[in-house]
Amino acid sequence: MKKLDWIFSLFLIIMGLTCLFFSANAFGHESFLSFGRAFFQVCMWMACPVMLLAILYLWFYLGKKSK
Repeated sequence: MKKLDWIFSLFLIIMGLTCLFFSANAFGHESFLSFGRAFFQVCMWMACPVMLLAILYLWFYLGKKSK
């Protein structure tokens, strides 16, 4: 995939998560701040495995390159 395809895919995922949380928040009587906290937690749960996989990829990639 090209870089533009990845950016477009990431944009659609973020928009989908935002719509999901706004619709879930509409049924409750919570504040916008609680929406922000929940959105941050979901983003962190997604970012941690992505960061781990990126570090492992770079470690193996740079390890092969130095040999």
